[in-house]
Amino acid sequence: MFSRLGVIADTHGHADAWEKALNIWGNIDAILHAGDVLKSNLNTGLAQCINASSVPVLIAKGNSDFPRDQEELRWPILSPYVTVWWQGRMILVSHGNNFSQVRKLALLANADLVVTGHTHIGSLVREGYTFFLNPGSAALPRGRDPASVAIIEENEIRIVTLEGQLLHREEW
Repeated sequence: MFSRLGVIADTHGHADAWEKALNIWGNIDAILHAGDVLKSNLNTGLAQCINASSVPVLIAKGNSDFPRDQEELRWPILSPYVTVWWQGRMILVSHGNNFSQVRKLALLANADLVVTGHTHIGSLVREGYTFFLNPGSAALPRGRDPASVAIIEENEIRIVTLEGQLLHREEW
């Protein structure tokens, strides 16, 4: 059973963002990636970094993830949805480029947590029983917040910058 999860999205081929995220997460049991992993014209070594992960990397296919990207990664990115049961909770991971569909599915399935990316803006909100987490982009942030990732623990969810500054926190 996992005790701490690292969450990342929208790396777009940036190995440096991945390395910084690993330092922020510390000891984790798995990584949830909400898609847009690689960018084929950027050969920064991100695929090799991800492939070297000592913990499982669960990836939901993003709108910028292509079949040729799968050829570079040992972790599958074929599905637009990843479902994880963790600490008795259901976590649904999707890129989020069709957020209304993801939201509908999550609420229908009574998901405890939904992880998305796509907007490159970190957010953590609750709708009824379900938390919606977007860790922001680890490589190409938009909006006022800098590059960020998230950490999920048994009792809290945090979004932090790649320098370790807390941006958002919720108990759950």
